[in-house]
Amino acid sequence: MLEMFSLRGRVALVTGSSRGLGWAMAQALSSAGAHIVLNGRDAATLKPRSAELQQVGGTATIAPFDVTDLDAVRSAVAAIDKELGRLDILVNNAGSRPNRLKTLGCGTGRRFRVTT
Repeated sequence: MLEMFSLRGRVALVTGSSRGLGWAMAQALSSAGAHIVLNGRDAATLKPRSAELQQVGGTATIAPFDVTDLDAVRSAVAAIDKELGRLDILVNNAGSRPNRLKTLGCGTGRRFRVTT
């Protein structure tokens, strides 16, 4: 039954994944087989989380950037696409203010609507 929900071969970017709900979602997606791109503003907090996923058989990459910085987001998504060849799942967990809806085109032919 769980094979129906397999995410093997998929890449998931989870923003705000160093703790709380973002971390829980990263763990769940990893347990379903996805490669997790962990995001937060501080690489030092992301590295141990990446190691935790790897210790239980998952795979992870860290992508420290501030989701409120549009140029940083574009650069990070382009780097993920270059390094991993794809981005299948976006969990836009990180919160920020003020809430403005933007369309983000990262030069990859894909467009995301993001709240920043």
